[in-house]
Amino acid sequence: MLVFLNFSRDITETAAASPLCDVVIFYLSPCEGFIKGGADPAPECCVGAKRLIDELKAKEDRIEVCLCIKALLPQLGPFDPNRVPLLGQKCGIKNFFPPITPATDCS
Repeated sequence: MLVFLNFSRDITETAAASPLCDVVIFYLSPCEGFIKGGADPAPECCVGAKRLIDELKAKEDRIEVCLCIKALLPQLGPFDPNRVPLLGQKCGIKNFFPPITPATDCS
């Protein structure tokens, strides 16, 4: 969780700069262990992921969140990009996000 918070200032000043990036970091910080390969997402992770999806009102919002996640994930160290959509499956969230890698086209 601290990694998400430590990089929040750097990320919001990069290509993922958006008001939503702070929200992404807040809601998904409990998911760090799962994204890095942990067994199951913590309940707090699922609550945060669901709240994040609930706040996305337009396609542009999803694009901004994707850009933020795309900028954040490499900062975590080794991770499996397939864990992002798996998070949606494990938490019961339809239409979460596809695998996100540095090559992902967020548009």
